[in-house]
Amino acid sequence: MSEFILDVATKQDLAQVFALEQQVFGEHSYPDFFFRQAFDCWHDGLMVAKNCQGKILGYQLAVRGSDPKDYWILSLAVATESQGQGVGKQLIKAGIRKAPSGVERVLLTVSPTNSARQLYQAQGFADIAFDAEYFGPNQPRIVMALALSA
Repeated sequence: MSEFILDVATKQDLAQVFALEQQVFGEHSYPDFFFRQAFDCWHDGLMVAKNCQGKILGYQLAVRGSDPKDYWILSLAVATESQGQGVGKQLIKAGIRKAPSGVERVLLTVSPTNSARQLYQAQGFADIAFDAEYFGPNQPRIVMALALSA
C-alpha cells in the first residue's frame, strides 16, 4: 500500500485533478472549468489524495444536495496505478466525516458495470434506485445511499 495524504484541494491541484478526471472518465469527464468552479463553490468538498511528491492519486467532490439532509458524492476518481491501494476508501471515509451538520445520508451514482460498486458496498452504501438513462440514452446508473447515524 502506498503512502498518501488527504487534504482539501488547492488551486494549484486543479490541473492534476482534471488530468485524472480525463484518465478515469475519458469522454464522460467534467470539463476543466468545472473544477475551477467547484473549487470556488464547494471548496471543502473537493478533496485530494496525494503521494509524498505531491502527485494526485485520487480526488472526490462531495456537496450538499437540494434536500439539506442529503450529501452527494458527485465524483470520485482514483488513478489506475493507485487503484486497490485504499485511496478511494480513504477519500470516501474522509468525505463522510466532512458531511455538514444535519446530513442524514450520503448518496452517489455508479454505472452498473463499474467495479467501484463493490467499494461503495463495502463502505455501507446500498442500492436505492436504478435509472436506465440517468445521464441520457444508454447511460444507466445505480443510485446508492449510506444512512448516517444521528
